[in-house]
Amino acid sequence: MTLLFALKESTELTPQSQLPQEEFKGFRQKGRLSNSLQFCCWFVIFLSSQSFALAGEKIHGVSIFGTESLKYGENEPFFYLNPKAPKVGTFQTSGWSFTKITPFGLRGTAPRNVDLYCFDTLGIKSWDDDEPYAVYGHVVQHYELSDDKQSMLLHIRPGITFSDGEALTAEDVLFSYRLLYFPGMSPKWKVYWKNVKTMTKVDDMTVNVVFKEYTTDTPVKMSSLVIYPKHVYGVPGKDLAKDFEDDFPIGSGPYVVERAEKGKRVVFKRRDDYWGDQHPKSAGRLNYGRIEVSVYYDDFSKLQALKSGLIDYTGLTLDNYMKLSGASLDNGYIRKEGFPITRPSAMHAHVFNLRQPLLKDIRIRRVIASLFDFDTINNNVFYGTRFRLVSYFHQQPRIRASSGPAQGKVREELLRLADKYNLSGNNFIPMEALTRGPYEIGTDSKGKRIPIEERVIAANLYLDQMGWKWDAKIGARRKGDKSLAIELLGESDWLPFFVDRLAQAGIKATIIKAGAVEMKNRLKSFRFDMMNGWFDGRRAPGRELARHLLSERADIRGSTARMGLKNPAVDDVLNQLMAVTQRSEMEVLAKVFDRIMVANTYLVPGVWPAKDLGCYSSKLRGPEKYCSGLWFYYNVTRFWWIDPDRAKELKKAKDSNLPYEGP
Repeated sequence: MTLLFALKESTELTPQSQLPQEEFKGFRQKGRLSNSLQFCCWFVIFLSSQSFALAGEKIHGVSIFGTESLKYGENEPFFYLNPKAPKVGTFQTSGWSFTKITPFGLRGTAPRNVDLYCFDTLGIKSWDDDEPYAVYGHVVQHYELSDDKQSMLLHIRPGITFSDGEALTAEDVLFSYRLLYFPGMSPKWKVYWKNVKTMTKVDDMTVNVVFKEYTTDTPVKMSSLVIYPKHVYGVPGKDLAKDFEDDFPIGSGPYVVERAEKGKRVVFKRRDDYWGDQHPKSAGRLNYGRIEVSVYYDDFSKLQALKSGLIDYTGLTLDNYMKLSGASLDNGYIRKEGFPITRPSAMHAHVFNLRQPLLKDIRIRRVIASLFDFDTINNNVFYGTRFRLVSYFHQQPRIRASSGPAQGKVREELLRLADKYNLSGNNFIPMEALTRGPYEIGTDSKGKRIPIEERVIAANLYLDQMGWKWDAKIGARRKGDKSLAIELLGESDWLPFFVDRLAQAGIKATIIKAGAVEMKNRLKSFRFDMMNGWFDGRRAPGRELARHLLSERADIRGSTARMGLKNPAVDDVLNQLMAVTQRSEMEVLAKVFDRIMVANTYLVPGVWPAKDLGCYSSKLRGPEKYCSGLWFYYNVTRFWWIDPDRAKELKKAKDSNLPYEGP
């Protein structure tokens, strides 16, 4: 027991009134400039936006760690694609209700995945576990970064056509970029382009992007731009948010909408002339001849539709998956399967609000963390399908800190930070960061989990030593005028088990089930002691973590800095991570971050699934290697296909009311 507690937007995009008017005729009806003034404005803007730096090397992909980190050659397919997959059959699945067909405008809801099925993006993301944050050219054939890194040329792939037969050109790319700033488009996409100053047309198949500030992730993020045809959606006099709501989309993607009934179903039909089928990074992707998405309003209806063969796949809750049974499963018409997860895990946890005086004490945080009863929670809530998270980069061996004493450059950086910040009685970097590395509180020196009964006893003894005494009147421990009580904001099935263990140590924990309005107000004002948190540094640790953890964000009302962390050593590491360009340096800094965060017990780590669980029709088939980089839903919708032989044999078995015995 002593072991347990011994370690006491604007993108500077030129304003609409100064842009070439032909680009915005569809966005407003008045305030036109004269032709001569339009030209003058355009000419000044064009000259000011150009970068005259020497051209760089043409590359087929971009990564936050440079082209040398790209795993795949230009003509090499991703391992999780089958370029020879047949494009046949109808894939039937469930989806949400929709009130419009096109994705434009903030009003209403479009069918799920309409952008994915009907349109294309500049780049296509790699979901390979070995590749951190890399994108390969899709609509863009080659990227060309200038030597001074102030601009980038995007060379558009020739031969791309929209579903109406028109060719995709630089005008469409430029139009789509400017659509980001149309009031009827979701503002969230602007964030990806915040470092872009201007985009201009060089020729019919090339655009030039000038950066406000170049960061290695900027080309990666801007590659997600969806390309819309200007000749369709940029028609003068049209209101983009209203006039196309009921029109079937026209795009360069693999599907067109064949028919749609709002609130019921939508059917996408694959194009025979889709250009991407000749592209190695796209062939073998989105393989169904038709995709029929039907609207179901509850889990029970979806489950019955799957069992009866009305749909081929639907997402299931863990409860429904584990309890699924019946003739369809017994006869082999549908299958339940688990696919090993090798992809990096995010840190899913219950986060301490460090603004609360009680929780500033690391000893209290460690006591609370030690009482997370993983075995009981995993067996009773998650059917034994989870494992316990420890590291912020749990399944990323290249950036996860090792157990035991820090070594080499990781140790050197920890010592530098400690010398700089552990001053005036501050202990921003606990000794455990140097000596032990990430570990689960409640385990012994060999990593073996101590039985929960022993941990409860240890917690009681330790709190006694700290002066926290049991007070039967309040049902919690007390120290002077302070009670040992916390509020847990949010609902999770496992929380009651956690609350029970805390109570056994004299800690009174109350679960706060807040409605939408109260939840919003509590989050804005940080009125909670602990709450569910998600820290995602899986692909590129740095910016995503920084928005949650930088000290400068801790006092910003309504920010995502729910933890309220103010640790200058962590700030130092995160700022380095955001600026790093070499993968080897990133790996060192990530390990340093991991050690500091775990040693400080800023949260109670949660659980992560050991497998992707899916239930699907036996006529479906996937590639030989499962893409663990994406959840099962994305695999079955993006990379799988209908096997004609399986479909034929399955139909024969059903018609004869016999078991399906095929592969």
